[in-house]
Amino acid sequence: MAKTAFITSAGKGLGHAMVLRLARAGWDVAFTYGKSQEEALRLAADVAEQGRGVLAISCDLFDRASVLDALAQAKRQFSHIDALVHNFGPFVFERKPLADYDEEMWQRMMHGNLTNFFWLYREVVHDMRAQGFGRFVTVGYEGAGEARGWRYRAAYAAAKSGLAALTRSIAREERTYGITANMVCPGDIRGEDKMRMIEDVAAERTEEGLRPPVGEDVARAVEWFLREDSQEVNGTVLEVTGAREIVAKDSFPKRAP
Repeated sequence: MAKTAFITSAGKGLGHAMVLRLARAGWDVAFTYGKSQEEALRLAADVAEQGRGVLAISCDLFDRASVLDALAQAKRQFSHIDALVHNFGPFVFERKPLADYDEEMWQRMMHGNLTNFFWLYREVVHDMRAQGFGRFVTVGYEGAGEARGWRYRAAYAAAKSGLAALTRSIAREERTYGITANMVCPGDIRGEDKMRMIEDVAAERTEEGLRPPVGEDVARAVEWFLREDSQEVNGTVLEVTGAREIVAKDSFPKRAP
């Protein structure tokens, strides 16, 4: 019987590439989307054409009831969830000092990146324990595993670093049940490249002379974490950044002449 992965926020962006990669690897996939209904339905159709089971679910990931309903829909269709990939995580694109955050902005960072993973985890872990297998994957940022500070991204960095610690804690608590928990930290992948596969950019080159990084670079790591034979890869924070210094570059922009 095929295994089922549940992926948050996959209508567009990195989650889109994760869905495609897992479907190609033989997984059935349930995924949530917010405003990107058109893209989500097109993605679901692509997966169905590959002969895999798929369910696209409209979900407000800030709302606990909506999150639990999305999981219930996935369980009704597939009967079981073997892997949870928490790709969702709101980000403030404006460079904003922490002192300028208000309560609503702070709570949005915490709930969207951290609290809703707790809701998801608690809802599926008992079934994973019962079946003796489960996989959790969270998404961080360069340096999340060492709680690296990020100038003007402090709230996001705090939430993701907390998520890294939570992921590692789950790995230690759940390992004897056949459950693993790992985090992947993407590099600087922008715009439509987040949804692209490696084959889409095989002939392209950056100013460094390298193939552009794309969503599948991150999705490959996720698919590896989810394999049955990846049991000993547990409590890991893996950076898929091409060794580019994302945080340093963002924190210290070039000054105008």
